[in-house]
Amino acid sequence: MRKFFLVSTAALSLFAIGCPSPEDVCKSGVDQVCERQYECQSDAAKASTQFQAVFGTSESDCKTKLYAASSCSARKDDNDNCTGTNAGKTFDLGAASDCSDARAKLSCADYLAAFGTDPSKQPAVCANVCK
Repeated sequence: MRKFFLVSTAALSLFAIGCPSPEDVCKSGVDQVCERQYECQSDAAKASTQFQAVFGTSESDCKTKLYAASSCSARKDDNDNCTGTNAGKTFDLGAASDCSDARAKLSCADYLAAFGTDPSKQPAVCANVCK
């Protein structure tokens, strides 16, 4: 399992209620990662110490760990959602919403590959989140 930097995304439901705060966008992206990891990983993978070190022992634990690891509470400006190799770039909320929707539609196999062995499975729209 590879560690990754969260490129912030947010669930469609969050965007449907108006402009979310940068912290909420971060948390929504974490929520999707945790939900998909716990949906898509095998029981054996979820029981591994490597998985638990990154994603915790439950979906709830995962969210708590990744909110902190992603410094969601420190995000005050939209552009704070561009992290890692995207730091200093301009964040596009519309592209983040489209990216989240596209990731939600990925099969489990493609979702896991996108964050591990085959980054080409990452939806193309996700490249537009931070420019």
